[in-house]
Amino acid sequence: MMTIIVNGTEYKVKFGFNSFVDTDLMERTEAMLKIFDEELNKDDKFGMARAKELFACVRDLLFVGFQKYNPVENKQVVGNLLDDYLDEGTEENPHDLMELFGEIANELMDSGFLKGLFQAQTEQPQKKIPKDHLKAQK
Repeated sequence: MMTIIVNGTEYKVKFGFNSFVDTDLMERTEAMLKIFDEELNKDDKFGMARAKELFACVRDLLFVGFQKYNPVENKQVVGNLLDDYLDEGTEENPHDLMELFGEIANELMDSGFLKGLFQAQTEQPQKKIPKDHLKAQK
């Protein structure tokens, strides 16, 4: 489980069974991870569309990740928290959206619910499912 602090309040982010089954966030996150390999061009409309999708993905991930320990009303609340989070960044402690996305993606893919699933599969080799079928390649 990871935490994010906004306006002096600690928000726990946990991805569990429901976040895996009830959303398409795994697939969206996998697609967004590819942005790290490409440089966005601010004059490129396609690049801006990808940036917008990244921002929407971060907001959706946090909305789902907040539900167990600190549920919020809607995604607009999360968007407002993200505005505040970014505003709180300083030169010594910058708050970068791409870095936050990386941390959230790591939580979703490697540290949350799926980590236990992958560990259970490796303990039973006869039933092992290849990780590359379930997990985003990095």
